[in-house]
Amino acid sequence: MTALPNDVPYPFASDVIAEQWPGDYLWMYPAMLVMLLFVALLASVHEYAAPRRKIFSLLGVCLATIAAAVLLIDYFIQVTVMQPSLEKGQLDGWAILTQYNPNGVFIALEELGYFLMSLALACVAPVFMQGSKIERTIRWLFVGSFAAVLAALVAVSAARGIDRGDLFEIIVVSIVWLTLIVAGPLVAVVLRRAAACSQGA
Repeated sequence: MTALPNDVPYPFASDVIAEQWPGDYLWMYPAMLVMLLFVALLASVHEYAAPRRKIFSLLGVCLATIAAAVLLIDYFIQVTVMQPSLEKGQLDGWAILTQYNPNGVFIALEELGYFLMSLALACVAPVFMQGSKIERTIRWLFVGSFAAVLAALVAVSAARGIDRGDLFEIIVVSIVWLTLIVAGPLVAVVLRRAAACSQGA
């Protein structure tokens, strides 16, 4: 974002903020698509899971669906409601909903959504128990990612209390994205190998 709350304070409705449209919002369109792909990824993991471990993958799919719903609503409101409201001077509720408010609804929903994404990944970690190096790596990535998110939440909350600003949001988003960037291709390899084995059987 090019217009930071430090530069444009409450109620975040100056001309500087208005000028950020559409640049500060364009990333939300692919982000919404990624949320759907995340659910598809977890659904594929559920299909791959051994029968005794499907309870873990099912829980992961449920959490992924909730996380995706939270973030889809969060982003869709920003791109369809916030900017037109600012341009028309319809500012009731603007400050609490805008992405520029570090203590607003947008940041809170991002924190919740990405926390649930991290928890969903941790839930499916037990699915990858075949003993191969790739599956061990995936398992430790998912568990380690969630542990890092929890540690960050505790540390930021201890330092700042409930007034976390956007610090935890930045951390949890970074951790989840890095985890998916690294683990995504590994999961794809595992699923591809499983599909090849089932076709060859």
